[in-house]
Amino acid sequence: MEWVANPTDQSDPTDPSDEGSAVNRFLKILWLIIMLALLGGFGYIFYQKFGKLRQVREQQIRYEKELSLLEDKVARLTREIDELTNNPAKLEKLARDKLGLAGKNEKIFIIEPTVVDNN
Repeated sequence: MEWVANPTDQSDPTDPSDEGSAVNRFLKILWLIIMLALLGGFGYIFYQKFGKLRQVREQQIRYEKELSLLEDKVARLTREIDELTNNPAKLEKLARDKLGLAGKNEKIFIIEPTVVDNN
């Protein structure tokens, strides 16, 4: 199949009198290059902001998990404080076991394990 130029197209690309068409073509190409550069710049900025947003969301998830763990710990410690406040026997046991305290007229004997050297 042979390509035939449009018979109504009378412009000759080598004709120096057809400078307006060349200028228009140049301006269109320049406009296209500028638009592509702007689009690329906006794409790059968006990519950077999207990456930062992803990091912030991941950090938010970590903080929410940590907050949940700390809230559980606060609830557990609050229950423990209530138990110790309302249960004198439990408070006494804690004082004896953790702090090594004794009641009136009691003596504490600490027996330390001995290490036997077989040599």
